Amino acid sequence: MLALNWNIIYIFINIIVLFLFLKKFLFGPVTEIMEKRTQSIADSINDAEAKKEEAYKLRKDYEDELNKAGRESIRIIKDARDRAELEYNRTINEAKEEAAKIIQEANKSIELERKKAILSAQAEIASIALLAASKVIGKNVDDSMNKQYLGTFIKEVGASK
Repeated sequence: MLALNWNIIYIFINIIVLFLFLKKFLFGPVTEIMEKRTQSIADSINDAEAKKEEAYKLRKDYEDELNKAGRESIRIIKDARDRAELEYNRTINEAKEEAAKIIQEANKSIELERKKAILSAQAEIASIALLAASKVIGKNVDDSMNKQYLGTFIKEVGASK
């Protein structure tokens, strides 16, 4: 019935010994190498994810700084324009004030010259009038009398205006 063949037992024992031997010297190290490789790959993936997040953070920081620099440049340009406009207005106002002073001084000078011209004309007219009067009267009065008549005449002419 059942016959036990010693060859089958030896084969079965050899298979068990071979299995234990392979488990000890092949499956163990290979499994350990595979676990190390799996851990290394997981670490690499985690490292890559961390670097990716860091790169995104750096990119966001860079974009924030770029936006900040853009806003700052706009503010600086606006400030420069405002200062330039103030300087322009100040310069224009100073020029207007200077022009007004020059016009005022010119008007004073013109008025002074006009008064001098009127006085000169009055003196000339008085001198001509005295000369004509002396010719009409027929006698020449001395210089002091001429000046006295001239002064009186100028006062009368000035008062009649």
